[in-house]
Amino acid sequence: MDSFFLPLVAAALAEWGDKTQILAMMLGVRFGKPVPVFIGVGIAAAINMGLAAFGGSLIASMISPDAALLFLTLGFAFAAVGAFVPFSDTDADAIWGIGAITTSAIGFLLIELGDKTQFITAGFGAVSPNWILTAIGATLGVMIGCAPAIILGQTLRERAPLTSVRRSIGVLFAFVSSVLAINAFSLI
Repeated sequence: MDSFFLPLVAAALAEWGDKTQILAMMLGVRFGKPVPVFIGVGIAAAINMGLAAFGGSLIASMISPDAALLFLTLGFAFAAVGAFVPFSDTDADAIWGIGAITTSAIGFLLIELGDKTQFITAGFGAVSPNWILTAIGATLGVMIGCAPAIILGQTLRERAPLTSVRRSIGVLFAFVSSVLAINAFSLI
């Protein structure tokens, strides 16, 4: 169950205030149809999180369990640092005229490549006995994290303190990374 639930929670938290959530919000506002945007985001998330979890499982077969735990630690550390790096939402302004599902899938697929959620998912894939459950959990987490943005759109952006939320989650991820590092180095 940890292979599914922990990546789900981590991915859902990692999406809050992230550029991918801003893109999902912009797509929801632009198309005015949450369901096709949600489907497109789901397709892209499944591809990205599947690749990440599978990649993590491949790496795990080449390294020790402690090194795999350090790999997960790095995923959380990158996510923590990324939470404090400002980004421009003009990155998410590219909207193509190819329909809501296709635009959402392609846009989200591209912007999510190398994102903190993908690093965390790869880390969970490395420590999980079942990378498929990890991929499913992370995919659902991404979709849960993006759903409010797709549905509420600009209202969420104007009323929710997304920068503060993102930074708070960054602090949480830094703490998780520290605890994982202590365990990986067997300091406790």
